Amino acid sequence: MSHSTILPKNEAMFNFFKSHRLPLYFSKPVLRHIQEFIVAATAKGYRGKIVDIAEWSSVHRTSIGHFLSHGVWDESYIQKIVKQESLQFVVAHSQKTEQPIFVIHDDTVCNKTKPSSQAQRPIEQADFHFSHLEGKSVWGHQVQATLVQCGDHSLIHDVHQYDKTKLSKIDDACELAKTMAIPPKSGYALVDSWYTCAKLINTYAARGYQLIGALKTNRILYPQGIRVRLDTFASYVNPKEVHLVTVNGSSYWVYRYEGALNDIENAVVLFCWPKDAFQVSKALHAFLCTDVSLETQTILAYYSKRWPIEIFFRQAKGNLGFNGYQVRSIRSIERFWALLSFTHLYCTMGLGKPLLFGEGLRKVRKEVKGQYIRWIYECSRNGVPLEDVLKRLKAA
Repeated sequence: MSHSTILPKNEAMFNFFKSHRLPLYFSKPVLRHIQEFIVAATAKGYRGKIVDIAEWSSVHRTSIGHFLSHGVWDESYIQKIVKQESLQFVVAHSQKTEQPIFVIHDDTVCNKTKPSSQAQRPIEQADFHFSHLEGKSVWGHQVQATLVQCGDHSLIHDVHQYDKTKLSKIDDACELAKTMAIPPKSGYALVDSWYTCAKLINTYAARGYQLIGALKTNRILYPQGIRVRLDTFASYVNPKEVHLVTVNGSSYWVYRYEGALNDIENAVVLFCWPKDAFQVSKALHAFLCTDVSLETQTILAYYSKRWPIEIFFRQAKGNLGFNGYQVRSIRSIERFWALLSFTHLYCTMGLGKPLLFGEGLRKVRKEVKGQYIRWIYECSRNGVPLEDVLKRLKAA
C-alpha cells in the first residue's frame, strides 16, 4: 500500500529525523507515519483523533490505527531522543550562560468519557483520578510530565502514565531524578506540595540538585525544638517580622523560617500572604527550599519558573490533542504520548534554532502551508489533471 501523503517530503523535518538517526531505526513507511503525525498535530483544528491524521495521509485511518496499535516500531527510541536532546541542550546552555538548570515535575488528568458497563472495548487502564483543575474525580488517565529548563528555554523531557498500582508519585519522580545529568553550575527541582518530601529531596541531592517546592499548611515545623503545625505557627507571626517582596509584578508579605521539619533536618520555609491579605488563613501559601543560602526573593523567583509546565499542559491539550485521543489500547496511547512529545521537541528544537513552542508551532504551520501550495503549483506546471489533484487532496 502506498504511504505517500498530500505533501512532498519535508526537508527540515527529514533533516531532524536524520540528525537523530531515525532512518537507521525505522523503515520508510514508519518515518512517513511519524511525519504525518507531526504535520497533523501542528495543523489548526487538530483534536488528537486518528481521522485528523488521515486528512494528511493517503492511507485509510484504519492503517494509522494499526500503526499505533500493532505497527513494528519501537517508541522507546523516540522517548530516548526526547530525554537526551532536552538534557543535552540545558546542560550546554547552563555551561555557556552559568544559569541554573531547573527540573519541573507535575501531573495532569487526560479526561475520557466513562464507558458504560455494556462497552465491548473500553479504553485500557483508565480510572477515576482527582483533577485539581475541576476540583473533583474524573475518568481518564493520570499522566506525569517532566520539563527541563535553563534561561528562557523550557523543553519537554518525559511524559508517561502514572500507574498507582506499581509506584507512588514520589517513587516515580525519584526514578526519573536518578537519570538527571549533574548540573554544571547549579540545579533545582521545582515541585508542588504533593512531591515535597525527604525522599525526593535526598534523591535529587545525590545528583547535585536542591529542591524548591510548595508546602501544605498542615506540615510540622520545629522552631526552637517545639513541634507545631505550619498554619498554627503562621497565626502568631507578627507584622514586624514580615517584609514585602515583589515577584513578577505581584507583592507578598513574607516571613522566613529556617530550621527543621518532619524528616528534614534543615531548610528554609517561606510563609507568603498577598499584599492585601496578611494573616488571612486561606490566603497563606508556603514554600520550602533546601538551599538555605538563597535570598528570599530569589527562592520565590525560582519557584515561579515552575509555571512553564502548566503552559505545556495547556498547549498540549489545546494544540496537540493531549486530551482528545480516542485510541483504546494502552500501547497505542503510550505511542501517542511519545509522538506528541517528539512533536513538541521538533517545534522547540528542530527548526534551526531554539524556539518557544508557540513560535515553533506557527513556523511549522507556515512551512507546511508553503509546501502544500508549492505541490499544487508543481502539479499545474507538470500538467497533472485537476481531477487527479482533487482526488489526491481528498477534495473530489
